[in-house]
Amino acid sequence: MNRVVRMIAVGDELLEGRTADTNSGRIQRALGQHAVQVAGIQVVPDTEEAISTALDRTGSGDIVFLTGGLGSTPDDLTRDMVARWAGAELVEDASVRAELEERWRRLGRKPVATGVQRQCQVPVGMTPVTNPVGSAPGLVGELKGRVLVLLPGVPAELTGLLPAVVSWLKDGGYLARERKTLLWRTGQIAELALVRKLENLRAPRPRLQWSWWLTEWGVDVRLAADPEDAAAVSELEGIQAEVDRELGYRVYSREMKTLPEVVQERLIAAGLTLATGESCTAGLLGARLTDPAGSSGFFRGGILAYENGIKEKLLGVPHADLVAHGAVSQPVVEAMAHGAQECLGTDYALAVSGISGPGGGTKEKPVGTTWLALATPEAVFSHCYRFPGNRERNRLLTVAAAVDTLRRSLDFGPRVSPWPDQDTWCVPQSR
Repeated sequence: MNRVVRMIAVGDELLEGRTADTNSGRIQRALGQHAVQVAGIQVVPDTEEAISTALDRTGSGDIVFLTGGLGSTPDDLTRDMVARWAGAELVEDASVRAELEERWRRLGRKPVATGVQRQCQVPVGMTPVTNPVGSAPGLVGELKGRVLVLLPGVPAELTGLLPAVVSWLKDGGYLARERKTLLWRTGQIAELALVRKLENLRAPRPRLQWSWWLTEWGVDVRLAADPEDAAAVSELEGIQAEVDRELGYRVYSREMKTLPEVVQERLIAAGLTLATGESCTAGLLGARLTDPAGSSGFFRGGILAYENGIKEKLLGVPHADLVAHGAVSQPVVEAMAHGAQECLGTDYALAVSGISGPGGGTKEKPVGTTWLALATPEAVFSHCYRFPGNRERNRLLTVAAAVDTLRRSLDFGPRVSPWPDQDTWCVPQSR
């Protein structure tokens, strides 16, 4: 039975613009291997009427995810409202209380009686799921003909709970059989360009389900086949090598790994080290490179050289180059990369200097103009981008381009430019 999935995001902060709903996407990705239909996402305030009305809009047999409102403050009403809507009694779960009290003890804090009491309450018919990150447990079970999943709104806590929740849904027979899927994660190519590159492979294979979506690191491509459609499965098995050849060096992973995770694995396995010299990104590049645990195994450090005098003093950028070419230029960014490599004694170094906006652009160097350089053990390479976004977007694109450039260099070798001549992603028209 293919069940319909519905999502209800609870929280005044979501409707007032203080927080964005990113959890629905996390849930969808966790269910992505299964042939489920997400019929809708509702965002509702922290009120009994709103939560009840949202639940009334769901249907019998639906899998309903509710996120948010499971904490210990007075406005965390989700478990209470769900119980009231379903006519289920709230009872204290001894195992939850024991886990919460142990958590507070490990943190060296005294539990707040009312907070602990609220989080120990479980509607009859539901089962608590241990939260590996925070205090509020997830809750799963069948009530009023629906399969209900209640999860905390804090993204890290929800993410930590999802594997156990998906396993519970699978073990209970609520999810359809897993689809056969293939995944390609790509960097430094536009979504439409990716679609066009694959058009000749896609058109003759209508049985396959093709999906493209933007990520913070680039564009993902996923192919799926119904496991009960033998012809579709055969097409899927036969197309992998063709897609590999078409996408080539633009693919940074065939698994659900982030670009920093891929780079970290490569650098640590090879015993290589990295440094950064940042201007326009002001530390964002170093921060994202060190997101994965274990990054101290390759990352030595970074120099934030925002002001020109700091570029000269700490990175050894020649004053004459700054005067003649400006901070956003090829000579300066190459000197920044070489300076970071020398100063921190690393095998590789990334450097960025750009005009993120909203001001600071000129006719010759409009907003979005960004120079990126990579120093390898053998050479220094550089490249100019023209990013099309606002300040925040331009800085994020700079970080994504820098990390993928390093990944490419590790693939190509230290003597080869990481930018093949056919690259056209975000390059100035004058190139």
